[in-house]
Amino acid sequence: MIAVLGVALAGAMPARADENAEQNREDLLIGYALLSQSLGSEANLKYLLWLRELTLQGPTKEVERLMTMIYETSSKRSDELEKLRELSPPATAAPPPSPIGDAIQAAAQWDGTKEMLFPDGEFGMRFVFLQAQATRMISVIAAQTAKIDPNAERKKWLQDVDQEFEGFREKLVKAVEKCEPR
Repeated sequence: MIAVLGVALAGAMPARADENAEQNREDLLIGYALLSQSLGSEANLKYLLWLRELTLQGPTKEVERLMTMIYETSSKRSDELEKLRELSPPATAAPPPSPIGDAIQAAAQWDGTKEMLFPDGEFGMRFVFLQAQATRMISVIAAQTAKIDPNAERKKWLQDVDQEFEGFREKLVKAVEKCEPR
């Protein structure tokens, strides 16, 4: 009986390993898709900055400087990411569908865009809060994806992105600390 159970378990283990490998692959694709979308969104901050300046409701110089750093870095990192995703094992396929994940991300992005385009009060402060949240998300996505990526070069790149965007978050927090209450 024990021998039969042992054979049965041994036969089930490869299927379990295959399931785990497939789940890791799907998680990796999801992580890279989220990171690509997030970096792309942040790279488009320059258009928001231009729009706000055209409406004469531009941000303070410190916030403008941070916006510029974030969108320039995001654009550069987005370009790098496209090349890195092709490394072995490739992470270029579309992730599995997630209607709730897509709905959450779309709603958050739309709400954030509305708040930055039509702020109630100080544009700079509203931007700082939203950007602190966005940079934290990029940092977390990069850190979590690095934990499951078997490619050493991508793993290192993800760790660098994690630290870089966490650094942006800290700069945003420091910008808020400089603000005086009204």
